[in-house]
Amino acid sequence: MNAGTSRRSATPANIVRILALCGAVLVLCCATAQAAWRLKVLSAACVAGERVVLKDIAVPETGFPEDAWAILGATALWAAPAPGQSSILSAAELPGALRSYLKEAPVEYHLPTQLVVRRGGRILYREDMETLVVDFLTPRLADLPGRAAVARVETPEHLFFGASDRVEVELAEAGNGSAAAVGPGPVELRLAVTGPDGRAASKVVVRAVISLMSRVAVARRPVNPRDGVLTPALVSFEERNVAGLKGRPWDGSGAVRLVRGVGQGQVILAEDLEPMPLVQKGDKVTLVYEGGRVRLAVDAQAESDGAPGGPVTVRNLQSDRKVVASVRDKNTVVVTGNGPKRE
Repeated sequence: MNAGTSRRSATPANIVRILALCGAVLVLCCATAQAAWRLKVLSAACVAGERVVLKDIAVPETGFPEDAWAILGATALWAAPAPGQSSILSAAELPGALRSYLKEAPVEYHLPTQLVVRRGGRILYREDMETLVVDFLTPRLADLPGRAAVARVETPEHLFFGASDRVEVELAEAGNGSAAAVGPGPVELRLAVTGPDGRAASKVVVRAVISLMSRVAVARRPVNPRDGVLTPALVSFEERNVAGLKGRPWDGSGAVRLVRGVGQGQVILAEDLEPMPLVQKGDKVTLVYEGGRVRLAVDAQAESDGAPGGPVTVRNLQSDRKVVASVRDKNTVVVTGNGPKRE
């Protein structure tokens, strides 16, 4: 139907009569008539003809009869902008502009803050862009450990592009010039608009947030370094969203203890831990001196913690002197060479 036919078949004076002839029921309540149907006016739209048509800029809400919308939606409104150009109507201007053409039509409007109308081309709405982003990211989440999903997508309300243009999603570049990696947390992307000649027409920034549900170690109660090695009595494993974590979760392996306190219910990170020392402060050990053919062994007490092969300060229980030795095993520390190093 061309613009001229639209104006003849759905002029304001005839809208209500046409709806009645087609069997559409108008819900009117005595003298205080209420609008029977509601229309949602879009925030942006593309039009092809010289005049804006109602169905170009609005969609019927639930309960709007299909036959009534088929007629009313074909109503020609104000003049469209020039080809390739846009026009804007504010929320304050829209009711008057619509009523001047729809007159007695029994409708109410759900209005945007403004309506942008562009002549020619195509448009993607926020829902369309979100679908493109989710379709792009979903196969890239398969290699992540746990259950990954796109939790949120942030896009503009709409995107105009040429009738022959292509719109594709791509990852934003990382600082080294390569594409950014897809992982838990925020991901920055681009909607790349490419013309028929393959040249980039524009790029629009969009963002997504990836959730990643994974089984991680969680403190059963407040845990501190003095609690010693982490055991099942101190730690449970629960499924949590690790996207917002500021470090790598502990995988539960090894004999480890905390280097800082962790509150009840908090996820335990690898950076919160250190290997459990083989010798701990206060342990009774054998201090062995090895030098040439001489080997002496005395009782000592650890004054610090010591990892396997690492240094530990011990106190000779015979001389009450402190020396720095090397941890050989849980019960033995060794001083070699020219003699013990005294503190």
